[in-house]
Amino acid sequence: MKSVLITGAAQGIGAATARTMAQRGWRVLLADLHLDKARAVAEELQASSPVEGGHQAIAVDVSSADSVLAAVEAVNAHGDGLDGLVNCAGILTRQPAEDTDLPKWQAVLDTHLNGAMLMSRELFPLLKAAKGSIVNIASVGSTLGLPGRLAYTVAKSGILGMTRTLAVEWGHHGLRVNAVAPGYVDTEMIRSGFREGTLNEAELLRRTPLGRLAQADDIASAIAFLLGHDARFVHGVTLKVDGGITIDGSFN
Repeated sequence: MKSVLITGAAQGIGAATARTMAQRGWRVLLADLHLDKARAVAEELQASSPVEGGHQAIAVDVSSADSVLAAVEAVNAHGDGLDGLVNCAGILTRQPAEDTDLPKWQAVLDTHLNGAMLMSRELFPLLKAAKGSIVNIASVGSTLGLPGRLAYTVAKSGILGMTRTLAVEWGHHGLRVNAVAPGYVDTEMIRSGFREGTLNEAELLRRTPLGRLAQADDIASAIAFLLGHDARFVHGVTLKVDGGITIDGSFN
């Protein structure tokens, strides 16, 4: 039985990915800052897709090196190895670039970039032993400039470089590293932008060739593909799952 650790697994894309992987027979370790919510999802998965040893919730603040080390100790305590890692934890702040608040800027970079690096670095021995797979979460913001979201676009752009470099360094171990770049997904993060007026839903749908927001399951399916055997020779790529929004040059 294969196992995967997913950060940010208590909600949104992380929780959808946890459900998808559980349905495909993987054991899921749900790592999140909100342990109670992660436990609730783990219990749901064990009821619907039971596995030996159970799906497990693990507390982690990916922006903290000490917290990541404690989480990795918890993984090692199970002694079952690890086949996959999905670096999905993320936060978002919105403000004009000229008003950038340094602590908020740092928090976004610490969560997205430091978090993905720390989790990947500390779980490397287990993933190397399993010849496993890492999937990082990039964004439409890795391609487009997103006004009011400077820290987020910088962090997500950095994920691309991290993915490429880890793929080059770790590929000779048989450890695959890829990324998924979602477009606009129907999650609370995006809905909050609609409510605050920083995003225009009608305009987003007009600009997206497929004409709809992504569902979290759409992204989860792409992540599952990259984790699995069907992607066994896919390495160092960023798979856009954005409904075509980043390729539309019509400007209509």
